[in-house]
Amino acid sequence: MEEEEKNNNEVASPTEQNTESTTEQQPQLPVKITSESKIIVYFKNAGGAQPLKQKKFKIQANVSFQNVIDKLRGQLKLKSNEPLFLFINQVFQPSPDEILGELYKCFSHNDQLIINYSLQMAWG
Repeated sequence: MEEEEKNNNEVASPTEQNTESTTEQQPQLPVKITSESKIIVYFKNAGGAQPLKQKKFKIQANVSFQNVIDKLRGQLKLKSNEPLFLFINQVFQPSPDEILGELYKCFSHNDQLIINYSLQMAWG
């Protein structure tokens, strides 16, 4: 009977179990972007593309991704028939009609949107 009492005492109740490993993470607050907002876009080169002298730009949140493509093409002095591939966080190519602010809300990292660019297909 004493052994039975020992075994019962060895089992910890749910309130006595170690709660240190279950730390609560506070949810991230949603990013508030208005049509007047400017967001920080960080361009990273890859796949043989030349690096930009200035890598960070503040761009209106309400512009389309096509606008970003056109501006980057101008910065790199590329002709319209030369290939240019842009990726968000090295993962996917957004549609040209995507709004930059929406991409920022979903994929920003450290308060900036990272856009990788290449002259050849590098990811995807």
